[in-house]
Amino acid sequence: MVSLNEIIAQDALSSKHSLLHDIDSRIKLIVLILVIVFSVSVSNFAIFAILEAYLLILIYMSNISIKDALFRVLLILPFGFFIAIFQPFIQPGDVIYTLPLGITVTQQGIAFAELLLLRLAVCITSVVLFSYITPMQSIAEAFRKLHLPKEFGMIFSLFVRFLFLFFDEFEVIRQSQKSRGFELSNKAPYKWKLKQFGYLFLMMFLRAYERGEAVYNTMACRGFSSDSQIYTSHDKMNMQSYTYLLITIIIILICSVIEYLPVL
Repeated sequence: MVSLNEIIAQDALSSKHSLLHDIDSRIKLIVLILVIVFSVSVSNFAIFAILEAYLLILIYMSNISIKDALFRVLLILPFGFFIAIFQPFIQPGDVIYTLPLGITVTQQGIAFAELLLLRLAVCITSVVLFSYITPMQSIAEAFRKLHLPKEFGMIFSLFVRFLFLFFDEFEVIRQSQKSRGFELSNKAPYKWKLKQFGYLFLMMFLRAYERGEAVYNTMACRGFSSDSQIYTSHDKMNMQSYTYLLITIIIILICSVIEYLPVL
């Protein structure tokens, strides 16, 4: 379980200064979208190696521990593995092995599972890099500066403010349960543990609803409406930001040539 201290440490880590931290948040968001969209549209294994190496170099240049970054990638990757593990059995193609009950393993299914994991690894690495070099509040500002629907920026701004409060409330409820002897390691009936988790999520829902109502009433009393304008600073992008975007585009173009080179 992620703790409140880890979230605060993550936000502090993304707020420091380095070659990539000082890049405009709009460029960071654009690069993230470009890398994700491109990685899910290619199928050449060499391209995934190039993109992953490029992202790891960027992580190193940001003065971020590559070990910690890879740990976060490997922490999320198993969720994609549970999706990929079924692909050899459901994808049609050349059967290479037949299991009992008529279950078959196809060569195309194995290839697609590998492709899915590689795409997921690149996407997760890019998101991890983005989270390391971009403060959460800057992400909300990037939405507004790129003239995306203002609801996106508003929702994310509220999410950032509620996140720390949410975890604080969660810790209070968990401490209350621990003081009453509830621990996962306890030799208690499974049904009783599920009941305690039900109480936990119910209390979190009620607390979140109450906080949401209080925040909305406060905003309404101050004149907030759907037509309200949120202040956004108009900072000029420096050459460093343009260089970062240009290098990423060049690498994507080179990878595109590699992708279609056999066809040519």
